[in-house]
Amino acid sequence: MSKETSFDQSFCLKTLERVLWKSDFVGVPVSGQAAFREQLVSKALMSAISIFDPPSVTLTSFPLKGKTVYRLARHQDELVQRKLRLNLKRCTSVIVEGRSQIVKNLKLLLEEGVPYRVYRLDIRSFFESFQKGHILDVVTGIKSLSPHSKKLFESLLDSHAAIGGSGVPRGLSISAVLSEFLMRSFDQKVRSAKDTFYYSRYVDDIIVVSSAREDEIVFLSEMCEWLPPGLELNPVKKNIVTASARVEKESSFLAPALLQFDYLGYQFVVKNPTKHEAGKAKDGDLHRNVSVDIARKKIKRIKTRITRSFLSFSKSNDWELLRDRIAFLTRNFSVYNQKAGGKKVAGIYHSYPLVTEGAAGLKELDRFLRNAVLSKSGRIFSITNTMISAHQKRQLLAFSFVRGHLNRSFIHFSAKRISQIQSCWIY
Repeated sequence: MSKETSFDQSFCLKTLERVLWKSDFVGVPVSGQAAFREQLVSKALMSAISIFDPPSVTLTSFPLKGKTVYRLARHQDELVQRKLRLNLKRCTSVIVEGRSQIVKNLKLLLEEGVPYRVYRLDIRSFFESFQKGHILDVVTGIKSLSPHSKKLFESLLDSHAAIGGSGVPRGLSISAVLSEFLMRSFDQKVRSAKDTFYYSRYVDDIIVVSSAREDEIVFLSEMCEWLPPGLELNPVKKNIVTASARVEKESSFLAPALLQFDYLGYQFVVKNPTKHEAGKAKDGDLHRNVSVDIARKKIKRIKTRITRSFLSFSKSNDWELLRDRIAFLTRNFSVYNQKAGGKKVAGIYHSYPLVTEGAAGLKELDRFLRNAVLSKSGRIFSITNTMISAHQKRQLLAFSFVRGHLNRSFIHFSAKRISQIQSCWIY
């Protein structure tokens, strides 16, 4: 018996209990958790049986970074969605490659000494652009998915459309699995194209490394045709760079950049080896040097956060909050992960663990921070310079992006303090 047929897709008290998270009980006294559990699961069962209590699922929406994000308003419906997501994931065998693994694989491939072309592409309005009819056709065509699950899917999409939504509801946990399955045909076609060396996609961010023998315009046209109905590539975010020749030794001591591009928060810089480096190559097998740094967009965002921290200090004169904001930016910390019901780590190292040692981005951030602390000019820094004492400046200068990344320095903050620290960065 296969895993798909042995997996219990039914919505019952037992299967719905299995999708409970620790976070479901936040704020519920220990003494009342048993009764709360029983009541919540019973409500979820009734919601599943009635197909989300028609005429419509209770969806709410809110704006986030220029997009509309959706969530289920009722707690019991969230449990039904979790079970529905498990059913879909099991029936489609959707596996999403992690960001770090993609970056590692890409770096190894870029080191090869052969000609290649890199396509850095983006899908415009990814979740919103899928056509409802196509989504339903694809879901209906999943033979191993239960009829009950398919009805719940249709009800979710109907409710989403009823409040003005289009495509796949951005923000729902089920949407990530659904969109991955909808993109499966496209992924397979690009990956199996005759000139494709490497292909990967992280949600709407696409990377293709080709042999450079293909006709660039024809290949892009084919990719556009392979996309699901309604989806299109974003011409504004397209970046195509080429290493047209085999690897060669550079005559200069410092090799110029052969090509560079940003992907998944990182900047990739590819260079040919210098004569000195080539001399160390085993059996004369030359490889390109690939440096991985923080993407320029991310560096700019961190600089903006430093500036906003000093601007907030100029108004509040809250020294401890300024100090904690700089510590937060330059170190690593833990945050509560609702899905896992526990903590996960984040910060300058854990957000960018694959940055090459000695990469320029971290040093640039340290210089910017030093200037923010010591500068006597500028609209903001000229004010804060007189407000911060010499002792306080020494404390701020002790923080370092380079050391925070290299040593993986860790700092602890409460959830409330993290909220206060981030408050001046929301814009």
